[in-house]
Amino acid sequence: MALLQLPLCLALAVAPQESTIGAEAPASPRLMVLITVDQFIPEQLDRLGPHMDGGLGRLFREGAVFENAELPYARTETGAGHATLATGCLPRSHGVVGNEFWDRVREKRTYCVEDSEVSLVTGAGIVEGTGRRSPRTILRPTLGEILQRLDPEAKVASVSGKDRAAIGMCGSSKGIALWWDKSKSAGFVTSTAYGTHLPEVVTEFNGTWVERLRSEPWVDSSPLDKVGGDHAKWGTAPDDRPGEKPMGESGVTFPYEVPADLPAEKLGAYAYATPAVDGYVGIMGGRLVNAMGLGQDGHTDLLALSFSGCDVVGHVNGPYSREVTDLLFRLDRSLGVLFETLDESVGKGQWVAALTADHGVLPLPERLAANGVSSRRVLGEEVKALRAAIRDRMEVRLGARVKERSGPGGYRIDPKSLEGTGIDPELARRTMANVIRELRSQFPWVDDAYSYDEIAGFGPDQMGVRRALYYSFHPDRTIDVVVINAPGVLVGNAKGTSHGSPHWYDRRIPLIFYGPGFPAGRDGRVAGSQDIVPSLLGGTGLKSGTTFDGRDLFPE
Repeated sequence: MALLQLPLCLALAVAPQESTIGAEAPASPRLMVLITVDQFIPEQLDRLGPHMDGGLGRLFREGAVFENAELPYARTETGAGHATLATGCLPRSHGVVGNEFWDRVREKRTYCVEDSEVSLVTGAGIVEGTGRRSPRTILRPTLGEILQRLDPEAKVASVSGKDRAAIGMCGSSKGIALWWDKSKSAGFVTSTAYGTHLPEVVTEFNGTWVERLRSEPWVDSSPLDKVGGDHAKWGTAPDDRPGEKPMGESGVTFPYEVPADLPAEKLGAYAYATPAVDGYVGIMGGRLVNAMGLGQDGHTDLLALSFSGCDVVGHVNGPYSREVTDLLFRLDRSLGVLFETLDESVGKGQWVAALTADHGVLPLPERLAANGVSSRRVLGEEVKALRAAIRDRMEVRLGARVKERSGPGGYRIDPKSLEGTGIDPELARRTMANVIRELRSQFPWVDDAYSYDEIAGFGPDQMGVRRALYYSFHPDRTIDVVVINAPGVLVGNAKGTSHGSPHWYDRRIPLIFYGPGFPAGRDGRVAGSQDIVPSLLGGTGLKSGTTFDGRDLFPE
């Protein structure tokens, strides 16, 4: 099994290759639909797509499928992924370099959609001092903003289980961004960045989901038993295997029952941990189409949906688990219902869609090890030992005890520990990166380290990881020292799995375009989610005059 052997440079090539798809651009569509499946690796469609007869199956068979789609940047996280696919730009340009980043101007660890100037909005109205979320950190316009610049009457709606996904896709569009409330079970919520009250269609839904959740246990509903009986034949792992993380008292096997004594305020978190929240996103998307009249007038509107369940469940059970397999079949059926709604309300041939993911994921290390692939977990004591060794060596090199702080993507140097030492901060950063490199023989799970100043000097002519770091670099939001772990390594995860690295398994994504202008076929060119916005605009005949990092994959 050569899961970890593909070279990084393959994903970062940009030279155009011959395409097998392309078509004459149609008149502007009535509706554009952005679909993101969080942590959705293309191998899932390869193994399950032939058995799907809903929305995912429709895209798989009838869409323009790019078989070598990958993210070209280093920090493969949800915040960066959604901002990239919605702006047509890379983190270097749009500024959302990760779910969190070190704000060098404010000297503050910052969540990618936090904003102290706004407040949460629920069905009960504005909740002051909570839910402070907005698109203020996104530095480039999203597709919705571009459509509204072209036509101020264009309508925009964005829905997800995650705030950073819904906001990342909507940006500063004049419309609605909705995300799921896990903390108080309020259903779908928004912030004052998008209005002072929820639309009636949202409050109506928020009054019904609790009863639905309690009456529908999570049972395995995938059709694979009907088409062969052996889940392993279709690439699905056993229901209970090493590395899976139990879902509370429900364990790691089907069925998963909603605990009868679960308080109402915890039902939102439970729904978020199951396929239920994806079903709610699909339902809400369809209801917004009709309530807002999306795609039903002479303007090109946008519906953006991000389905978070594959990521939430995948982190716990791994991408090839029975749980993720079942979740994807449920999503296939949900998207099938949504597409039928679009055909009826908007009109067949009157809407276009693009499907992608915000990042990939590492399979469970136990699965990889069982197949002869080097993979391991690194837990607290090893991390502490590395940090102690860094401090000791830096003290010898610099002549002073310099403290490091863990941060998003690596380490930052505590500026207080430099006070009175006369040590230049750049020297301290470069010294730390060099020390970490020297320690690789002692800590082989560390692959490399780069100082802020090194990365600042990189250009697009770099290759491999260095080029990926260049695309993830922002001068105000990159940490002092970026640490790259070795392929197959998970740090801090005793169970389950994760993502975030520049390694190929975290950067592999599906990329499909559907609708007039995007006929069915397979394309072998290297592409990425940064190509979605320029391709949707160009492929449907809309000229925005906006500069993108991505390119139109369907030029005239």
